[in-house]
Amino acid sequence: MRCPICNKIFSPDDPEAALPFCSERCKRIDLGRWMNEEYSVDTVNLDKLEEAIAGVEEENAQEERGEDDGPN
Repeated sequence: MRCPICNKIFSPDDPEAALPFCSERCKRIDLGRWMNEEYSVDTVNLDKLEEAIAGVEEENAQEERGEDDGPN
C-alpha cells in the first residue's frame, strides 16, 4: 500500500500505520491540509440542479404527450 502523503510503500499490518497513511505523522499532515483549506470538495449549486431536473422532467412530459418542440 502507498501512503497518499509521502508515497512510502507500507504494509497495512504495520503497527505504525494509521490507514490509509503510513504513520500518525502523515495522518496529521493530511488533517492539517484539510484544516488549512488546502483541499476542497466541489459543491453542487442546488438551484441549478433543480432547474436542470425540472427541464428534463418537462422534456419527458412533452415526449409522453407526443409534443415535439425540438429540431429533428
